[in-house]
Amino acid sequence: MSRPSLSARLAAAAGQPQAPEFPAEATRPSAKARTGKTMIAGYFSPELARAIKILAVERDVTVQALIGEGLDAVLRQAGRHPMGER
Repeated sequence: MSRPSLSARLAAAAGQPQAPEFPAEATRPSAKARTGKTMIAGYFSPELARAIKILAVERDVTVQALIGEGLDAVLRQAGRHPMGER
């Protein structure tokens, strides 16, 4: 069993109710689709971001799918085989 945290000990000494503690290894659960994947990100103008979001809605796909299409096109143009991930 682990020792209580400093905040828990101070709260107990002050007679305050203690907030529930979470294990140190507790992390936010990730989606199964993200398992084994790495995020690739960039910063773009608000206008470009809006245009991509609108196109995604019009095509009924995700922004991630559009980004994947774009990266596949860049890889093909460079003579490389696209990974086909989406």
